[in-house]
Amino acid sequence: MKSIRNAIVIGASKESIHAIKVAKRKGMYVSAFDGSENAEGLKYSDESFVLDIRDYRKIINVLDKKQFDPVDMVILPVPIGRYLISVGEINDHYGLFGPSKRTAEICTDKWIFHKTLTEKGLRDVECHLVSTVDVFSEMDHFPMILKPRYGSGSRGVILISNEREWKKARDEYTFDEDYVVEEAVDGTEYGIDGLVFEGQFINILIRKKIITPPPYRQCVGYISVKKTGNEAFYGVVQSYMESIISVIGMKNAVLHSDIIMNDDSPFVIELSARPSGHRLHDVFTPLVTGVDMIESFIEFANDGNIMCVPRQDDDYYLIRYFDMENEIQRIPDEQYLIKKYKLIEYVCNLEIGETKKIKDGHSLMERGYFILKGKDEGRLCEKADELLMEFI
Repeated sequence: MKSIRNAIVIGASKESIHAIKVAKRKGMYVSAFDGSENAEGLKYSDESFVLDIRDYRKIINVLDKKQFDPVDMVILPVPIGRYLISVGEINDHYGLFGPSKRTAEICTDKWIFHKTLTEKGLRDVECHLVSTVDVFSEMDHFPMILKPRYGSGSRGVILISNEREWKKARDEYTFDEDYVVEEAVDGTEYGIDGLVFEGQFINILIRKKIITPPPYRQCVGYISVKKTGNEAFYGVVQSYMESIISVIGMKNAVLHSDIIMNDDSPFVIELSARPSGHRLHDVFTPLVTGVDMIESFIEFANDGNIMCVPRQDDDYYLIRYFDMENEIQRIPDEQYLIKKYKLIEYVCNLEIGETKKIKDGHSLMERGYFILKGKDEGRLCEKADELLMEFI
């Protein structure tokens, strides 16, 4: 059994802190890289470097000067967007355990992702690359989804339902970056947390999404999907994910994916070789399943040990973010809310008078969240709504 001593973090945002803490608990020396000197994860690392993480060569130069032995090094999985490509480049350069450049490129480019899976019959929708307003006119039936070619956290994603909304989007969008537009798929949306070890997919948790109305369709909460009683559903997801993983060549990674279930047919929205953000991989998923995917990833990198069987729980769990767009008129006492609603966890960063619009994950996540547990899924949703009404 080897013991990797050097952990690398590329993209030291606030959401990297959990991975850094896990690595340090295991006695690893953490070197963190980010383009901003104010990145919160830098403060938690043993050594930090402020540089353009889009340029993987700069990171390699630093690591070469450190003279780390590649056998003794791993890049920690953290929530990261397009810079996942730098992770893939460095993994390929040193032969490290983790996602490759090819996998990272497919996962971070929605157009390439669509084309790659469509060729294998795994994603059957009409889809166009939008570089100018004129190209946008190729798609003329509704509903359709318009989203940036690159990016995560539902940034810039809108549902266009009719001709009026189509004209408005065409007039308002500058198209200073590439977009994709594709036909909208009907069904229920889910998030998936999983692990991939030597090409084997391990499904840790499926989460049903709570989504705002159009046009932004922002996810504002999740409800855990119990495996007991949903074995067939889990089986369909398992088979579908295995097919996608094979096509994109994902070998070793922490996986996050969003899918739609239409009857018994799955449709992948996106899939990436990184953990989910929004306090899911570090708070919600370990709470529900007992599995810390970052810890499991490190253990497998060390000795190939796959000891991450998710706990089966008879209760539903719900995580809800503070998505109110009404003016915040009062902020109830924390202990009052915890006692009244039997909260498992509660973090609130709201301020009196706040009226921010919810358009993407960034505008939502800094507000905070709470977690409920119970036997009835519908009642949990009702309780969450009741709690939010305490503020407005």
